[in-house]
Amino acid sequence: MSKFLSDYGALLLLLSIVGTWLTVDFYQEREQIIEESKKLAINKSQLVGSSVGELFLVTDYVLRDIIGRLDVVKDLQLTSKDNERNIHLTAILSEKLETVTGLRDFAVLDRDCRIVATAKSPFIGVNTGQHFCGGVKVSPGQSTHIKYLSADQSISGRSAVLMSRILGTADGIFLGGVVAVVDLALAQKWIEAIHTEANDVLAIMDADGLLLANKPAQPDAIGKPVPVPMAQFFYSRINDPTSFINNSPYDGRRRITGVSKVERFPFITIVGFDYDRVLKAWRYRMWQFATGFLLLCIFAVIALRSHHEALCQRERMRKLATTDALTNIANRRHIMDIGNREFTRARRYTHSLSVLMLDIDKFKFINDRWGHPVGDRVIKELANLLTITARDQDVSGRLGGEEFTVILPHTDTSGAKIIAERLRVVVAEAQGVNLDDNTIVRFTASIGVATLNVEDTSFDMLLQRADRALYKAKENGRNRVESDN
Repeated sequence: MSKFLSDYGALLLLLSIVGTWLTVDFYQEREQIIEESKKLAINKSQLVGSSVGELFLVTDYVLRDIIGRLDVVKDLQLTSKDNERNIHLTAILSEKLETVTGLRDFAVLDRDCRIVATAKSPFIGVNTGQHFCGGVKVSPGQSTHIKYLSADQSISGRSAVLMSRILGTADGIFLGGVVAVVDLALAQKWIEAIHTEANDVLAIMDADGLLLANKPAQPDAIGKPVPVPMAQFFYSRINDPTSFINNSPYDGRRRITGVSKVERFPFITIVGFDYDRVLKAWRYRMWQFATGFLLLCIFAVIALRSHHEALCQRERMRKLATTDALTNIANRRHIMDIGNREFTRARRYTHSLSVLMLDIDKFKFINDRWGHPVGDRVIKELANLLTITARDQDVSGRLGGEEFTVILPHTDTSGAKIIAERLRVVVAEAQGVNLDDNTIVRFTASIGVATLNVEDTSFDMLLQRADRALYKAKENGRNRVESDN
């Protein structure tokens, strides 16, 4: 049983070590996948930001060029008398509009923020009402301003981003400027053309935290603040590209998100990879290994159990082949095998060897009076007394019927007689067998002793001599010890 528990303990320890190693390994792989996905999300957000920045950078260069071709005194004044000048301005704006894809219109503003000329739109004289109008001090020289206009704020009725390059005096007085109108519908179409995997998202928001474009498209969210995290708080703290894991405020899905600022312009690009998709292959491998490991554990336990059952079966077969069924001590075949080995060893190394032959006195009388079941109990009791009295190196066995033998290695005649006498006394003074009617059946044993001498050529001869000594004990009155030496 202890061997069984020890083997199961060793198996459990081994499986625990393997299971722990697999768990740690899969955890580290998961963390590595997440970190790689964060880096990839940042890289893709930077790539998207680069494309957005390129559009506004080109637009800014065009605005610079337009301002460079304007006469600040003449061209930045609203008038209907100078048709030639109006045609000239419209031609410049129309020419530049063709050079930049994604722009809806260009407009020239006077010092009161009124539209002086446009490339396409018929809104001459309309006040754009931007934040740098109305007597607010502006930066001296040229400066760039970007503003999102929702559909209800835009004079065209369509949402747009206004990119303005304005002129200011050394005292900060607004002189006028040029405005580029970026159509958000085109921005939405552009961002939707970027390839994404299932449940991934792309988004662009401005410095006020307003959502300008996203994929998958959510028209109701465009122009509204990004709810989580708070856009203004979020924007003000992103100086370098960053990443995080969050649940989307729009669809609730968990995503690995990369965020980047667009260089030189007040925009943020957001790329979110679906968390479940990123870890799908990892989860599949994890479940494969977990299932395989569980099956391995089951098979290992079954194999170990089968192994122990085979060992137990073999032990049972060995006991059946070597043990007397009634007394559970060595049977005749086994005791003879042991005797032959001890005889050979004693001859080879010139060790002493003695044998005891025992016989229950008046055993036939016991059987005839109380029956064979009681006789069997007497035989079992004698076997128990032999086991208790014999030394560790002695071997007891039943030869058959009521006859027993004890092999005494490394024991000479005097030692054998002492052991035999002690055994005889133990049997004679034992409590005997208590029957169901409280009758006590006591018994004695006669013992013959023989010690190996030069004339013995086999263990069987030594046993025969012990048997002759046993008969001498019987003839001399029973319950005694006799020796053949």
